Amino acid sequence: MAVIGIDLGTTNSLASIWRNGKIELIPNTFGEYLTPSVVSFGEDGEIYVGKVAKERLITAPSVSMAEFKRNMGTSYQYFANGKYYTAEDLSSFVLRRLREDAEAYLGEPVTEAVISVPAYFNDDKRCATKNAGRLAGIKVERLINEPSAVALKHHMGVEDAETFIIFDFGGGTLDVSLVDAFDNMVEIQAVSGDNYLGGKDFNKIIAEDFYKENQLSQAALTKEEQGIVLKEAEALKWQLSKQDEVERKVYLQDREYTMRMTNQHLIHIGAELFMRMSVPIRQVINDSGMSTAEIDKLILVGGSSKMPVVKQYLKTLLDIPVVLDNSPDESIAAGVGIAAAIKERAGDVKDMILADICPFSLGTEIYDGSFSPIIERNDTLPCSRTREYVTVEDNQTEMTFPIYQGDNMMARENLLLGTMEVTDIPMKPAGVVRAKVTFLYDINGILDIRIVSGDQAVNKVIMNKKMGLSEGELEARLKELRQMTLSSMEDENVRYLMERAQRLYRECSPAVREYIAQQISRFRKIMTYEHNSRARREACVQLAVYLEAVERNKFDFHGFDESFFQDDRGEDEDTDR
Repeated sequence: MAVIGIDLGTTNSLASIWRNGKIELIPNTFGEYLTPSVVSFGEDGEIYVGKVAKERLITAPSVSMAEFKRNMGTSYQYFANGKYYTAEDLSSFVLRRLREDAEAYLGEPVTEAVISVPAYFNDDKRCATKNAGRLAGIKVERLINEPSAVALKHHMGVEDAETFIIFDFGGGTLDVSLVDAFDNMVEIQAVSGDNYLGGKDFNKIIAEDFYKENQLSQAALTKEEQGIVLKEAEALKWQLSKQDEVERKVYLQDREYTMRMTNQHLIHIGAELFMRMSVPIRQVINDSGMSTAEIDKLILVGGSSKMPVVKQYLKTLLDIPVVLDNSPDESIAAGVGIAAAIKERAGDVKDMILADICPFSLGTEIYDGSFSPIIERNDTLPCSRTREYVTVEDNQTEMTFPIYQGDNMMARENLLLGTMEVTDIPMKPAGVVRAKVTFLYDINGILDIRIVSGDQAVNKVIMNKKMGLSEGELEARLKELRQMTLSSMEDENVRYLMERAQRLYRECSPAVREYIAQQISRFRKIMTYEHNSRARREACVQLAVYLEAVERNKFDFHGFDESFFQDDRGEDEDTDR
């Protein structure tokens, strides 16, 4: 039975395994490593995950969901076909698909996984991630911070000591970690991040600029049309990685509009997003106590880090080399696979040590409502810390300790994890009765609290919080979700081609639509009436080739052959090993 690593991303997810002395990425049904983190519900009760679901964001937007990772650990609910789903429900479907793909690839059951999470995920979000794994039929004992996974992958096989910043910029989140690595030790010095900043935010500002320039009201468009604009905005963003000026045609309500953008204009409209990027970098440097002269380089990972404007902006912030990892989309998954191997003490990696840290402070509320940290942010895990508290009133008979996670000055502005009480304390003047509070926090996110006052002691373990669900309710939800079937792997390609064709029909000009409609009609007839497997395969190939040609011809490249971004890319070998 295999233990795999899973990068559960906002935009894409992927799985890996340590096998035969090396890390292997696990392909999905389409033979690809990246599985879009999108879920869609069909009228027939089937659940689509990945490429098919991503196409249905355009063709069936009311029953298709994406970016739900941003709502992990919250009460936000999604509605489809008469049912409500939480972000952890939707994430469980993605994890289930990854598990099934892994089982098909490995030829054995997958029972356990190590899953990566943003370093700045709080306890609610981490517990929701573990619950999603359980709902997917996977045992999840260990979570690993995404930048920590990258640090493992980066330092694997490196003998020299090095200090570097991991800038993990994904589709929906930003994580920054400062790492000190030497010999077989990878030690995280400081972490920070922004759970609501990612490449999707650039898509949105490009779309908003398009509406403004074309004097269009977003509210006047259907969900399908808004989805087309966002998809074109994302495509334009990626074209800007190759050239400095891009122009695309967008077809809405039988009219042709133009979406234009330059990298310089993107910097202008995205000024707030860029400024937000600098905040966690400044924080990790300040928290670590290091100077920039002690840092060897900044490593870019995550799909959104491939944007040239991001790299150029970071170069203006720090006088250190800024390098793009050689596989920015896959680095986290590779590192999580290594973490899974370390957990299982497998072969060549069993002696590697990852010293991770506590991303948020843990403490209690005191008499004036302020937060009193016991374990500080960036303390190395596992760790044990003790603080002493005294009564604040004469003849006080009990002491209450609300347990919080966070770094805000006022306790109520942090995340409440639980409450503990010491009762029947002797009636004495204020400040006489004392209580020693000890927090023990381990690498799996389990917080063990012990309070000792006089001859009495109180213990409490905070772990795997169920986000308002009792054990019975969680089991009932698990049973309900297991009865819902994912679309069969055999039908995935046929369904994907149909959804892609229908999406292109919506996006293209009227002249092209007629030809697409003919292809759809022909393909549907073959799939309905033709039972010869070879004929069906040939029809799939023919439609795929045709759709690829349509997609390619949609592009309208205009711009400079040279730009300072392109010049910058060519001035050095800017990829990490």
